[in-house]
Amino acid sequence: SQYSFTVVATDAAGNESEAQSVTLDINNIDDTAPIITSGDTAAAIDENSGAGLVIYTATADDSADVSDGVTFSLAAGSDAALSIDASTGQVTLATNPNADIGEHSGDSSGQNQYSFTVVATDAAGNSSDQSVTLDIINLDEIAPTITSGDTADAIDENSGAGQTIYTATTDDSADISEGVTFSLSEDSDA
Repeated sequence: SQYSFTVVATDAAGNESEAQSVTLDINNIDDTAPIITSGDTAAAIDENSGAGLVIYTATADDSADVSDGVTFSLAAGSDAALSIDASTGQVTLATNPNADIGEHSGDSSGQNQYSFTVVATDAAGNSSDQSVTLDIINLDEIAPTITSGDTADAIDENSGAGQTIYTATTDDSADISEGVTFSLSEDSDA
């Protein structure tokens, strides 16, 4: 960071000046890009969790060299529904996440993943970037449809207890499904 040297002037007759001590300071400039310390995956969120959610916070370390702070931005090609706060690194999803792609009456507006690239730039213009993905968790939000008829087969009176008189069937394919259970409503005959 510093050089020291001594200058002496000597004329042709050999007369020598007094020694002059000189110090040269080397200015440390910011020539090292910040290192992004936040991960490459944002924590997954449930669909329909609302618009305006902070879905990721970018962090960076710029201590490898002098630093006058770091600003954050999103690289070109990042999803348009996302924005970033330049000073805090918080990435916000402007829309209500919907993972249902074409599942509801031809709705094709759903998106089950968002991709973006965070850029950390220091005051000297050095930058680094990190690609990030956000998964949207698809929830089961559509009730199953009963597909069996509205009439049970007739049975003769006094034909015995414990008979199967009706088999309910259902279609739960309008959204994700982890199975269906059946019950009788409270107004059913006991």
